[in-house]
Amino acid sequence: MTKRKLKKWLPIEQFGMFLSLLCAIHCLSLPLLLFFAPYFASSFAFDQSVEWSLVASSFLLASYLLYSDFRKHRQIQPLILLLAAIFSKLVEILLHNNSINWLFGLSLGVFISLAYYINYRHKSTCRCKA
Repeated sequence: MTKRKLKKWLPIEQFGMFLSLLCAIHCLSLPLLLFFAPYFASSFAFDQSVEWSLVASSFLLASYLLYSDFRKHRQIQPLILLLAAIFSKLVEILLHNNSINWLFGLSLGVFISLAYYINYRHKSTCRCKA
C-alpha cells in the first residue's frame, strides 16, 4: 500500500479559505446576535462596507486561484461551486429580504469553502508536474 503525498496549501490558498470561512462565520453570527442588534447597530461588523469587502475579496481570490488550477487539472467541480456562491449572492441582492440575508451569506461562504476543499483534493491526487 502506497501513501499518497499530499501537496501543501499555498499561503494564498490558505488566505482564500480563511476569507471564505470568515464570511460564513460573519453571516452565521447575524441571526445569533439578533437579540443584541440595537447595541451592535453601529458596529463595524454589521456595516455594508465590511460585507462587500469580504464578498469581493473572497470572489476575486477564489476566481483567480480556482481558475488557474482548473487550467492545470481540468476539474470543473470547484468552479461550479464558485458559480453557486455567486448565484447565491445574486439571489440575495435581488430578494432584498433582510430577514434571510444571513442564509445566503452562509451558503456563499460554505460554497466557496467547499470549492477550495475539493480543489485541494484534486491537487493532492494529481500526478501532473504543475
